[in-house]
Amino acid sequence: MSTLIIIVLMILMLASLASAFWYMIKDRGRSDRTVKALTVRISIWVVLFLVLVGGVYSGLITPSNSIRLQPSKQQQ
Repeated sequence: MSTLIIIVLMILMLASLASAFWYMIKDRGRSDRTVKALTVRISIWVVLFLVLVGGVYSGLITPSNSIRLQPSKQQQ
């Protein structure tokens, strides 16, 4: 369930970024719709960040430890 929420929030962020780009091209700086769309994108980012932090804190999301550094043979 948490993965679905994260994916939906990321899609919403991309949609907001695309709409900001569209308003920037269409309005040519004559309206504040671009700023509003970017504000929505930042708000979604904050919500996504809080969901990730809350998920890690509660244990619903576990960070992967897939990168393991091996000591080089020269250091041994």
